Amino acid sequence: MNEPLPYRDFLYPLNVFMHILTQEEGSVAALHYGFFERDGESMREAQERATRMLVERLPPAPAQLLDVGSGVGSTLALLRSHGYDAEGITPDEKQVAMMPAGLPVRCMRFEDLEPSHYDAILFQESSQYIDANALFAKARELTSHVIVFDEFAMQPSTLHSYDEFMSAAKANGFALVEEVDVSDKAAPSVDYFNVRFDRYRDALMHDLRISAQQMDELIAGGVDYRAKYANGTYVYRVMQFKR
Repeated sequence: MNEPLPYRDFLYPLNVFMHILTQEEGSVAALHYGFFERDGESMREAQERATRMLVERLPPAPAQLLDVGSGVGSTLALLRSHGYDAEGITPDEKQVAMMPAGLPVRCMRFEDLEPSHYDAILFQESSQYIDANALFAKARELTSHVIVFDEFAMQPSTLHSYDEFMSAAKANGFALVEEVDVSDKAAPSVDYFNVRFDRYRDALMHDLRISAQQMDELIAGGVDYRAKYANGTYVYRVMQFKR
């Protein structure tokens, strides 16, 4: 591959996932997990299913929405096309540069937002990058409705602790009004990449300047990650909180 890769200098291993998606799907439609329902589905189909599940939980348009961690802007663009007064934020300027022109996105951290009002705030796999107490303390200044699609650890791990996340919500006045375990639908996203790491090993090392050691660690890490889903250490939850 000789043409410039706009995601080459993204944080590792995100650039790896984006490269595989580009090879397999033709482009990077989204950066979040897909929700798979049958063998042989494309990642794009599964990601679209996950986003539909998110949209089903939104207040009616033209509600004011904040999409935290907008990725490549696909969900935000969809919300805007549905008539929502939606804006996004991400602390990653490289992601902002890849988004469609004209999307209302600010390059900043959620914790640094000034007090304002949104009818709902969406965390589609972005809550895990924010301290749970800081997340709900800031959300309390901005909204009465928080929607979370994300992974959690049921035992001590590098992922957000489920128990600590729930405690932080309660401490900041947010009550859990919906919780759906979609781990079985989300976990195949890990499988999707695990079976492709070795297949694209040489291309990843060449195109992204990934070392052999990094590839070995990525492959081993993928196996361990999937095992944590299998034994219940990791779960994927769809949750709504209100106050």
